[in-house]
Amino acid sequence: MSSASQILRANGDSLLRWTRPNPAPLLRWLRDAEVISHCQYISLLERSPSNSVAAVLETVCSSEDASRRFLQVLHDVQDYYCAELQAWAQLNCAGTLKKPEPPTPIRVQGVEEGMLRPGRSVRQTKLRVPLAAHKTTLLRETERLLSHAEGAGEACSSLSHIEIRYTDLFVTEDSEEIQSSQHEYFNLASRRSRIYAHQSYQRIRPCHLLSPDRATGRPPKRVKVQGIAGIGKSVAMQRIIHEWALGKTMRDVACLFNLRFRELNLVTGPVSLLDLLGSKFRYLAAVLPDLLGSPGSLLFILDGLDEFKDRLNWSVQDKHIGVDSKVPVQELVVALIKGSLLPESSVILTSRPTTDAPKRFFQRCCVVLGFEEDQVNEYTSKFYSNVQVAGKVYSYIVGNDSLFVLSFIPLYCYIICTALAEFFSAGKEQEGSLQSLELNPPRTVSEVYYCYLYTAIKHHALRGKADRCTSTSEVFSLVRAQLTNLGKLAYENLVKSKIMFDRQDLERFELEPKDVNSTFLSQILVPVKEEKVEMFTFFHLTVQEHLAALYCVVNLSSPEDIVRGLDFWCFGKLVPQTTSPPLLVPDFQWDQTRVENLQMFSRFFMGLVRTRMGGQLTGLVVGHLDKEHLLSRLGVWFQAQFKSRELPNQTAMNLLHCLMELHVEDVTRRVSPEIKRLNLFKMKLSVVDCAALFYVLQFSPHRLEELNLGYSNIGNRGLLRLRPILHRCESLFLRYNCLDTEAAILESAVLKSEDCQVKKLFMCGNNLGPEGALELWAALEQNCTVEELYLDITGITERGTDNIVTCLSKNSTLKTLTIVGNDIGEAGKERLQALSRCRPGLQIIGNFVDDEGLLQAYLDWVEEIRTDRDQLDSVQNVDALQSVLKGLRVAETHKGGRNADKARELETKILRLLQSHTVATAEG
Repeated sequence: MSSASQILRANGDSLLRWTRPNPAPLLRWLRDAEVISHCQYISLLERSPSNSVAAVLETVCSSEDASRRFLQVLHDVQDYYCAELQAWAQLNCAGTLKKPEPPTPIRVQGVEEGMLRPGRSVRQTKLRVPLAAHKTTLLRETERLLSHAEGAGEACSSLSHIEIRYTDLFVTEDSEEIQSSQHEYFNLASRRSRIYAHQSYQRIRPCHLLSPDRATGRPPKRVKVQGIAGIGKSVAMQRIIHEWALGKTMRDVACLFNLRFRELNLVTGPVSLLDLLGSKFRYLAAVLPDLLGSPGSLLFILDGLDEFKDRLNWSVQDKHIGVDSKVPVQELVVALIKGSLLPESSVILTSRPTTDAPKRFFQRCCVVLGFEEDQVNEYTSKFYSNVQVAGKVYSYIVGNDSLFVLSFIPLYCYIICTALAEFFSAGKEQEGSLQSLELNPPRTVSEVYYCYLYTAIKHHALRGKADRCTSTSEVFSLVRAQLTNLGKLAYENLVKSKIMFDRQDLERFELEPKDVNSTFLSQILVPVKEEKVEMFTFFHLTVQEHLAALYCVVNLSSPEDIVRGLDFWCFGKLVPQTTSPPLLVPDFQWDQTRVENLQMFSRFFMGLVRTRMGGQLTGLVVGHLDKEHLLSRLGVWFQAQFKSRELPNQTAMNLLHCLMELHVEDVTRRVSPEIKRLNLFKMKLSVVDCAALFYVLQFSPHRLEELNLGYSNIGNRGLLRLRPILHRCESLFLRYNCLDTEAAILESAVLKSEDCQVKKLFMCGNNLGPEGALELWAALEQNCTVEELYLDITGITERGTDNIVTCLSKNSTLKTLTIVGNDIGEAGKERLQALSRCRPGLQIIGNFVDDEGLLQAYLDWVEEIRTDRDQLDSVQNVDALQSVLKGLRVAETHKGGRNADKARELETKILRLLQSHTVATAEG
C-alpha cells in the first residue's frame, strides 16, 4: 500500500489543477489543523493560487505525518471542489486519520437528519452542489478587503487578502438610542469614553454576534449593529461571511444570505422574498423553497440601512407575508426584521446611528467602537510590509494626541498610515543620508488629510508624470481643475447634508464619471454600481469635509469673506446680499441643526488656512491673500466670540480646536485673555480636546476664574495634557473623571508650585486611594492658596489619613474639607477629631449628616441620575451610590435632628434608584 506522501507526489498535478481555482478552504483548514504554521499560511496567501498549492504540496510531502493530515483535511473540504477531486478523495483519503466528532447536524425540510453537516454528509442531496457553489462564490467575493480608498490596483494586491489585512474590531452590547445633532465622530468619541470608563461592557467578536445571551442562555434572533461611517461595519460583515463560507464559524447556519441596501435600492415594484433571493443567488434558485422551508437554520445579513432610499415604517400593523408574497421591498425588509416573515430565521442589521431602527425589535443591540490601542498596533503592522516602518509609524501615532484619538476608526487609521508612509519609508531610498523622522510628518488632523490627498494625487493620479523631486505646486497645478470641481461638489452638498451623487451630479460639476477609476478620483470617490444604476459617494464623510474646506480656502481670497464664512459655519449666520460663491450655495435652505455637523469642516478649514499661508497650496490658489490683514481679522473675530457671549459647550470647544488647527500664536494670544471661565461640565473630552484646551489657555496672561471639567472623563492622560495650566485655575472641578493615584500625585505637584492660584479643588468621585490622599495632604502642608477641598468618595482608607494631622495642622488657608463617603475607619475618625482641635477654623465634613447643604447636593444628584439613563447605567455611579448609602448608615442617620430627615430621604431615594437599576439590568 502506498504511503500518504507517495499518493500526493503521484497525483500532485491533478490536485493542483483541481484546487487552484479556490485554494482558500484548503489553506485555511490546513492552518487550523496545524499542518502548516500561521506564518506559512500568510506567506502562501501572498502567492498566486497555483504557487500556493504547489508550495503546500512540496512542504507536506517531506513528512509522512504531514501528508496523512493533508489527506484528512482534503477529505473534509472536498465539497468545495470539483466532482473529480471528490471521487479521488473517496478512494485515497478515507481512513487516513481518525475523524473528529462532527458538528451538530442541521435539519432542513425534506432532507434527512445530518444531511447539512459540513463535509461529505451533504453529498447525496440536491442541496450539496448549490450550497457548495454559494460558499465558493462568497469566498471569492470576500477574500479581498476591497477598500475603495486604496484604488483598483491596491485592491487586487495579495496584501489586501482578508486573512492578512483584517483586524478585529471592538464591538460591545449597547442598547442606547442616541438622538444628537452633533457630528457623529464626536458623538462616538463621547460614547467610547463613557463605555470604557463607566460601564461594564461585553466585548463581542463579530463572529459571535449570534452567541447565546448571558442571562437567558438563548441566542438572539435579531441583532442590530450600529457604527459611524468608516468604523468597519461592512468589513466586519465581510469577515463573518468569509468565515462562514470557509466553514469556520456559525456552523449551525445552513445558508447565509447577504443583502446590501445599496442593492435593494434598485428593486422596483412589488417583489417576494423568493424572487429577491432567486435573482441575486441564481445558483440557489432551485433549492430556495427547501431552504426557506426550514428558516431556523438561515441567516440574513442586511448591510447598510442608512443607505436605503426608502424610509421604513415600523409602526405599520403586521400582516401575513409569506416567502412568495409580492410586496414593496421596504415592507419585505420590515417584515423580515420584525419577524412577521420567517420569525425563526436570524437577522443581522447594520446601520449608522442616525438611522431609525427601534431597539424593541432586536434581542441584541451592539455598537462598533472601532480599534483599541493594541488593534491600532496590529493594523499598522499589517499595513506595512516593512516591520521597522510599521513600528515607527505606530510609535508616532501613539505619541501624537491628535492622531492617536483618530486612529480608533479603521478608515482614519488607513488615511493616517497612507499619509505617514511618505515620511517613514523615505529612509529606504536615502540610506543614511536623511532620516525620515526629520521630514516633519503631519501632526494635526488637517495636516494628515492634506498629506493623504497629496499622496493620492502624486502617486495615483500622475502615473509617471511626477517623481520625488516634483514640486508641490507642479503636482497641484496638474489637477487644479479637477480638484476645484471636486471640492465644489463636496462643499455644496455638504451644507445640504447630501452624501450620494448620480452621474448627472458629477457632470453638473464638470467631473467625468469615467475618470473615477483612472485618476486620483479613485482614491476619493466610491462608485456604487449595482446592475444598471450607478451612484457615487466620498469614501468617507471626513474626506468630503476636507475637500469642501480646501475648496473654500482656495476660493475665498478676502479676509472679510473668510470671516463671513466662519459666521456661517460656526453660528449659521449668512448675509446673502453681501456674499458671493462659494458661500452662496444655490437652492440652499439653512437649518440651524446643521451647524453641529459642520464642526469638523470648520476645523479642516482653519488648518488649511494655515497651509495656504505657508505656501503649500501654490498651484491651486489664484489671487493674493493679505496674510497680516487676515490674521488681524481672525484675531478680532475669535476674540469677539469669547468676549460677547456665553458659548454652548460644544461651540466653545470647536472654536478652541479651530485655533489649534490654525496654530498661529499671535492670533491665540489675542483670544486667550478673553477666556476667563470655561464650563465644560458633562461634555466628554478626549485627549485631543484637552490638547486644544491647553494650546489656547497656555497663552492667557491671567488666572482662569473657573475650569469645570466635571464628568468629562478626561482620565490621567487628559489631566497630564492640561498639567501646565492647572495651577492658574482658581476653581478647578475634576469630579468623576476616571482619575487615580497618579492623578493625585500630579495635582499635588500643581498645589506645591510657587505660582499656584487654586482656591477651590473638586476631586470627588475619583479613585485617588490612600496613597493619593497622602500626597495631597503633603502638598497642602506647603500650599497657601487652597481654601476648599472636596474629596467625597475618592477611595481614601484609614491608611490615607496617616499624615493628615501633621500636614494640615501647619496649613493656615484651608477652610473647608469634605471627605465623606470614604472608609477611613475608627483611627481615621480620631485623626479628623484631632485635626479639628488643632485647626478650629477648619470645617471638616466627615459625615453626610454634618452639612445640610451637602445632603441637598446629593439629593439633587440622585434625582439627576434618576432622569438620565447614561448616569443610571454607569457602574461608577452605582458604586458611588453604594458608598453614599454606606456612609449614611455608618453615620447613624436615624438619630434626631433637622439633618436626619434629609438623610433618611436621601437613603430612601438611593435604595429605590439602586433597585430600579437592578431590575433594569436584569430585564436588559
